[in-house]
Amino acid sequence: MATDKMRYTISLSDEELDIVNKFRFESGINSQSKAIIELMKEGIGTLGISQGKQKNASPYSGEALKLAKDYDVLDKWGRVQVRNVADNELSRIEDEAAFKENSVIPDEPKVINLYLEPAAAGIATPLVGQDYEPYELGPGDPPGAAFAIRIQGDSMEPYFPDGSTAFVNHDALADGDIGVFCVDGGTVCKQYHYDRVLGITYLFSLNRERADCDVVITRDSNQSLVCQGRVMTRKHFPLPEL
Repeated sequence: MATDKMRYTISLSDEELDIVNKFRFESGINSQSKAIIELMKEGIGTLGISQGKQKNASPYSGEALKLAKDYDVLDKWGRVQVRNVADNELSRIEDEAAFKENSVIPDEPKVINLYLEPAAAGIATPLVGQDYEPYELGPGDPPGAAFAIRIQGDSMEPYFPDGSTAFVNHDALADGDIGVFCVDGGTVCKQYHYDRVLGITYLFSLNRERADCDVVITRDSNQSLVCQGRVMTRKHFPLPEL
């Protein structure tokens, strides 16, 4: 059937077509032709299209808008999966940002206490009357350290040799972490393990040739145990076999 309506052919650049598709998805229009007509009615100029740019463009990319459209047709299980992936990725980005922030040395070097009396990696050293000196953290030191302490003995070798410095923070101690502990008034640097079934706390030496320096505290031993902090390390050490 003949029609009196005039027909036109319109050629669009890739940038202009992208603008049309964004407008289409935002407006819920089901075809490109209708979207183009609506844009013409509103006036492309009033939408701020000038030299391939849109002044009032959506803050979301075309890919984001397409993902949002796809999300709407997912069932409940699919939406949960998408939400889980998004939450995990957002958490990862936040963790990476926090790590980078904590890894930056401040403009003024941080000064911590370096305790002169060593943490025994063998025989406990009394804590009473300990002296310390200020220690300025350098580029190779962990910026999150709360204090530092000298290591004495060979039971934590090779990672913590005799006379080395261990940097300590106040993070919660997890199973297998290296910590500085006060046991019956003396301080030791050991690997922490707690057996919840037997109620036994083990403070292991990394150097298993010096297993004689391990500290074992049972429920009924009446020994005092205080964790002074977690030693900052670049690796995680496996627990020895009991």
